[in-house]
Formats: sequence, C-alpha cells, structure tokens
Amino acid sequence: MEKRENIFLKKSFVAITGASRGLGRCIALQFGAKFPPDSVFVLMARNLEALENVKSEMISQSPNAKIVVRQYDQGNTEDADYFNDIFTELLSTNNISPTDFEQFMIVHNCANIGDVSKKSLELSDSKFVRKYYDTNLIGMILLNTSFFRTFSDSTKSRVVINMTSPGTSTPLSTMHLYLAGKAARDMFMRVLAIENPSLRILTFAPGAVDTDMLLEAESKSQTMCNLLTQFRKDGKITLPETPISILVKILEENSFENAVYLESDKLF
Repeated sequence: MEKRENIFLKKSFVAITGASRGLGRCIALQFGAKFPPDSVFVLMARNLEALENVKSEMISQSPNAKIVVRQYDQGNTEDADYFNDIFTELLSTNNISPTDFEQFMIVHNCANIGDVSKKSLELSDSKFVRKYYDTNLIGMILLNTSFFRTFSDSTKSRVVINMTSPGTSTPLSTMHLYLAGKAARDMFMRVLAIENPSLRILTFAPGAVDTDMLLEAESKSQTMCNLLTQFRKDGKITLPETPISILVKILEENSFENAVYLESDKLF
C-alpha cells in the first residue's frame, strides 16, 4: 500500500453530518483536537440546539478552531436547490475562502435505522420507504456532489469518510432498510473512487456502539434485542470513543487502499 502523509497535518475544511450526538459528536470532538489551528469544522444535523452543545464542547478543547453549525435535513430531497449551494453559502456567510485550506474533508455519518419493528415482507408504505432512502442514501449523494462542486481543486487533498456497518455483508432480521442503504452507499463510494482517483476515500464500520440508534434497534426488534443482549454479555458493545479513536489512527497512518472497507474491531 502507498504510504501517505498523516491526514491531520493539513489545515482543513471539515464537514460532518449527523454531528449532534453519538458517533458524529465523537468524530467532531476527536477530529477537532487533531487538525491544525484555524481549521474549520461544519457540524450538520437537524437538532440545532444539540449542535450548539457540541460546538461548545469543541471550543473548550480546541479554542483556535473555527466551528460553524448548520441545521440540515438530509431527507429534504424534494427541494431541488436545497443541496446545491449549501457549502458556497456557508463560505460566503462566514467569510471563509477555499484558498485558506490545504485539505477538504466530508464525513458522511448522518443515518437513521428505519422501522425495525417490521420484517421485510411487512414493508408496504411506499412513502416511508422512499423517505428512508431520501435520508440515508439520496441525500448523502446530493450533499457529496455539492461538496465537491464547491471544493473542486483536485490539486489539494480531498477526503471522504463514509460511516457504514459490518451488517452490509451479514444479513440481520428487521435491519432490511438500514443495511441495504449502507451497502448501496459503500458501492457508491467504490465507484466514486474509480471515477475520481484524486479523492481519498475510506469506508469505516465502527461496529456495535452504545448510541441512541442502537438502543432504538434493541427496543423495537426482538431479534436485535437478543443479539445485542449477547453482545453486551460478550463485551462487544463499545462507547463511541473507542472506534473513533481507531478511525483517527487509520487516518494518521493513511496507508489504506482507496475506498477500502475497514472494521474497527478487526484493527489494532
């Protein structure tokens, strides 16, 4: 594998979706402590109050970072213009220029779990299924396109981190929409890497993490409840800080094959 420079050494513009809680919050905090001073972090999620709380946490540990919060609904795909100018507007509103940075990074973390109370043949609400994929697949694609239209300078480092799940290769009852969506995102990233070799792309699976999403799956699906109960007994469920610290190490080493899929519990 080709050895590259530590990703955290470059002054960067970093956008993180789903940054208000769980893994996204942890990514924001750990990345904020790693990038050089005067890097810019855009925290994106629907819950503005929660984003402001994460911003306050980041400021306390990384006072020289510039942190911008952006209320963002990834499922808002019916508005044709919603995604187009998100980043150009952010730059303009906050008096930021792309020329200020050596690197641009987007972290696709935004996701929800779908209706895990139903099995596959009980999915009959077309509006619900369509809305699910608007949020978990289509919105991600549109935001990604918007990001790289704004940050189109291929002479600079440009990085994509796609947060995924080990379940993309292991079917789990009632996790139909979630796992199918993640599998589609993973393949999209592999195609993106072939078409745009100047992009540095990593698909990262943090494993079973103690987040609100995991608790939701546990409470609404008996299959997942049984599985996760066993995981807890076996010590296989981690706090968000554990896999994200592994993600940080991967990006520091920066020797991964482009668009590779990596699982946190199989590393270090």
